[in-house]
Amino acid sequence: MERSFLKERAMRFLKEAEDDIAKGFYDLSAFHAEQAIQLRLKSFLLEKIGYFSRTHSLVTLVEEVSKVSPELGSFLLRSKEKLEELQLAYTGSRYLPIVYSKQKAAELLEFVKSAFEEVEKLERAS
Repeated sequence: MERSFLKERAMRFLKEAEDDIAKGFYDLSAFHAEQAIQLRLKSFLLEKIGYFSRTHSLVTLVEEVSKVSPELGSFLLRSKEKLEELQLAYTGSRYLPIVYSKQKAAELLEFVKSAFEEVEKLERAS
């Protein structure tokens, strides 16, 4: 049940990120994109190994994913700078006056969408 809850919540955060760009809320789009990928990776870990670390660090989650699925980990780590930007969007939304351009928010969102697609492919294959 928790896995499907996290997956559904991830999808809703992804939709919010898309809507935020349309509204011109680029900082919120980046934040919602981070939440989306964080929860999607946690749902993936739940499916594969039954648990995930209670962390908000994307880099830590990707390290865990890499142990379970080297191909997904490799895909994600090829864009480590985007993971770090998303991680900053999460913490920065609370504590730092970070401003995102439409282009940067769209790039982060596209990366998250591609990560969702990779996760979906792996889940269908198993």
